[in-house]
Amino acid sequence: MPLFCNECSKSIRIQKLEILLRRLPYNHPVYPEVVAEYKSRMAGYRGEKSLLFYLSMLPDEKYYIFHGIRLLYKGYYFQMDYLILCSSFALVLEVKNISGELNFKKEFNQATCKKNGNEERIKNPVLQARLQAKKLKGWMLNHHCPTIPVHYLVVNSNEKTTITSSPGIEQITRHICNSEDLIDKIDQIANYNLQEKLDSKEIKRIKRLLLTKHTPENPDILKQFNLSPSELPNGVICPTCRFLPMNFHHGTWNCPKCKLKSKTAHIPTIYEYFLLIKPSITNAELREILQIHSISIASKILTSMELPFSGTYRNRVYHQQPVNQNKLPH
Repeated sequence: MPLFCNECSKSIRIQKLEILLRRLPYNHPVYPEVVAEYKSRMAGYRGEKSLLFYLSMLPDEKYYIFHGIRLLYKGYYFQMDYLILCSSFALVLEVKNISGELNFKKEFNQATCKKNGNEERIKNPVLQARLQAKKLKGWMLNHHCPTIPVHYLVVNSNEKTTITSSPGIEQITRHICNSEDLIDKIDQIANYNLQEKLDSKEIKRIKRLLLTKHTPENPDILKQFNLSPSELPNGVICPTCRFLPMNFHHGTWNCPKCKLKSKTAHIPTIYEYFLLIKPSITNAELREILQIHSISIASKILTSMELPFSGTYRNRVYHQQPVNQNKLPH
């Protein structure tokens, strides 16, 4: 079984969109825009996650698999859906979960997507994957990695998608496959690259380098949708029925709708604040977002979370733990 070097989990952008969907009123003007982007991002994520089933069937442990690695190259970041590394080659996977009919045309290397009778031009995913492979090659050169062949593939993860192409563009279509054909494609590339270029020490060095230099995207989602924090309702959301806000009484959160009682329902709200607003919080800010009035209760909540802090008691600021952003509590 191959070695999965990092988790295939929701991006920070998706997590922030989920917070907006939980907090924004349905009738807010930007709510439909948030829904549209969330659906698009989740379709891509589901496509990437579905590939784990096939990637896990790779024949042995010689493959190192990275998900969503984002690297800085020539002043700009580039991100790969998947990177597969072994002693003989590297392979960049661009995963697409497009519904409808995907057509590749010879003229100008264009790609179109046809759905519900409407056809529109989209970015050619093969050219995207090829560019990612070039950037990776340049990045590895800049970081003094040994030279190895860098291949690329576009993987269609949607079983209902039909892929067609114009005659004479085999140089494009040979870099496309459906997810069920992925293992065979990787075997073909492996059989074409039999000479080992990296020893185990070099592979482990590149692995450490990739994980160390990986910089997850952390967008300002409020700025993207031209929102201010004041437009998001404060309060604790019921983890069962999503009612907002829960009531706090004698150390327990109570849901007026489903009658749930919880001692810890406030914790996701605090992590949402860290992720969406800023990575630090004061006692006064906590009282505002939880909608409680007691300074001492707010202090007990912050102390119980064992958050690092700075400043004196009166001016104390609590800071977000350096935790894995992919594991935001819900």
